[in-house]
Amino acid sequence: MIDAHIHLEAENYTLEYLNAYIRQALDMGIDEIHVLEHTHHFKEWLPLYEDAINEAPETKQWLLQHDMIHIQRYYDFISFARTQSFPITVKFGLEVCYFPQKEAFIKTMLEDFDFDFAIGSIHYVYLRPYDLKGISEKILWNVYPTNDIYEEYYHLVIQSAASDLFTQIGHPDTIKMFTDYKPDIDLTALYQELAETLVSHHVIAENNVGCHYRYGHPDMGMSDTLLNILKEHHVMLTTSSDAHKPAHVGMHIKDIQEKTFLQNK
Repeated sequence: MIDAHIHLEAENYTLEYLNAYIRQALDMGIDEIHVLEHTHHFKEWLPLYEDAINEAPETKQWLLQHDMIHIQRYYDFISFARTQSFPITVKFGLEVCYFPQKEAFIKTMLEDFDFDFAIGSIHYVYLRPYDLKGISEKILWNVYPTNDIYEEYYHLVIQSAASDLFTQIGHPDTIKMFTDYKPDIDLTALYQELAETLVSHHVIAENNVGCHYRYGHPDMGMSDTLLNILKEHHVMLTTSSDAHKPAHVGMHIKDIQEKTFLQNK
């Protein structure tokens, strides 16, 4: 079993802390973990967010409240960890916020380091974060029609998959986390287009349970509708907890293992 989306967080680059994740993975029956970091933790990646910062002052305040570090510090830790022996497979990479207008920047930045994987995720719609409670309602959800937000979100997910920048797409339907805002349109055509794009560009999609246990969404992972469409198209899939601390490693992976990988009849 794989947990393919695990955050260390910028202040915790120590072997002791990594081993806490590994011990939890062993306890949960996980054979492989993929450790990553959000790009918004790194000073060198700040230009990725410049349009979003200019779009809404609340975004700037949220981003700059983090103590950004130089990415070399993270990569130095990765290089050290790769010299160690672990009882499970451990891979290292990045979770990148995808903005279509920043593709050239993302490509250049990813070429600077030898990561095992790069996950592309959508956290911004109309250059405004959709997933920050207390902020996103004010600057996005109460400003734009819900149907438009959903359509734009999936167009961005599809573009990220088609960009050939990423090995994996993170939490492809996490837009649903704001359960007070539900679309009343049929998303099937967008799901179909996403599935076709993932297949043609050889990109993995995550069945990510973070929206369930971190935000209380009733779906444990992807919606059944989206998951079934991806499986019908034979999209490469993986499972992930979106853990941000050791105790969450492997969370619900056993619960979604069968439905993720058992082929539809």
